Amino acid sequence: MKFTNIILSLMSLALLNSCSSLLPFDETEKNVSEAVEEPLTTLQTKVNTLQALPNLYKTQTKKDKTSDQTLNQFQGALLLKQQGKLSLARERFIALSEQHPNLSGVWLQLALLVKQQDNDDMQQQHKDMTRYLNNAISANPLNYLAHNEFALVLRQQGQFQQALSHYELAIKSWPAFAVGYLNRGILYDLYMGRKSLALVDYELYQALSDDNSRQLKGWIIDLKRQIKSDQAVTQAGAML
Repeated sequence: MKFTNIILSLMSLALLNSCSSLLPFDETEKNVSEAVEEPLTTLQTKVNTLQALPNLYKTQTKKDKTSDQTLNQFQGALLLKQQGKLSLARERFIALSEQHPNLSGVWLQLALLVKQQDNDDMQQQHKDMTRYLNNAISANPLNYLAHNEFALVLRQQGQFQQALSHYELAIKSWPAFAVGYLNRGILYDLYMGRKSLALVDYELYQALSDDNSRQLKGWIIDLKRQIKSDQAVTQAGAML
């Protein structure tokens, strides 16, 4: 509390109390309000809890010993991919997968290359991605990025419950995986009709990612409106 000017001459306790009582009411209230922290909302508390949990995939990969040569080869293949040299990047990743079939990240990159290439045959694309993603998950079940991509493939194939399982495995591996909540929210919202769960996931994604886009805000507002409308209809039906 801001009593510095009052106690310049180190007055007695009684004098200090009497002086403090002479403070204007609004100033005293201001001091009290400054000393009290605003309580965290339920959402903020949940986000803080999620962010404090470990990323199990990263924790495990740090323990795994990969040679510098293999890491350099992997980085080189990634660079080719970033440069748009997809065929050459694919050749390098395939070579790595043959030499090191236990490297989950290599299989994931092969799946992402399939996704990135122009392909009019979506069925074949899904088949190839499924093969690579299964290999990625078999090599490391904690690879949340592979689970997320596999869930997207399954959702596109109409396998909504299986997609949900993989989103949940992704989030279990990294509880603060923002994109996982967004994609699971979309699945709940547009494909499974579970609006309340979708709203929770959208708000978690927004808080974890600091996404303040108009599109996301619009989704949240629209969902709240839908949920409120559904509740009103349910209550009206119960009164009949």
